[in-house]
Amino acid sequence: MPPAQADLLGDALVTPKSYAPDPRNVRNRLKEILALMRASERWPWEPEMIALYRERVIPYFCEKLPKSEARRFRAEFEAEAARLDAAA
Repeated sequence: MPPAQADLLGDALVTPKSYAPDPRNVRNRLKEILALMRASERWPWEPEMIALYRERVIPYFCEKLPKSEARRFRAEFEAEAARLDAAA
């Protein structure tokens, strides 16, 4: 995060706000992803998107949730990924 900087109209320092996603939105998105995977006989995405979901999307969403909940979502995702990998 960039350092605090002086306000344009005064001398007060302004600290930029960081973004924190709403955990409800994170849960909903993870549930949508899992539902799509469960409804599919084969991977519903191209290989590049599969890699993106595995390497970036799922880990990012899971780090925004409490640890026990994140572990559960990761386990569910990995179980579905294993099923879809076997079907490929």
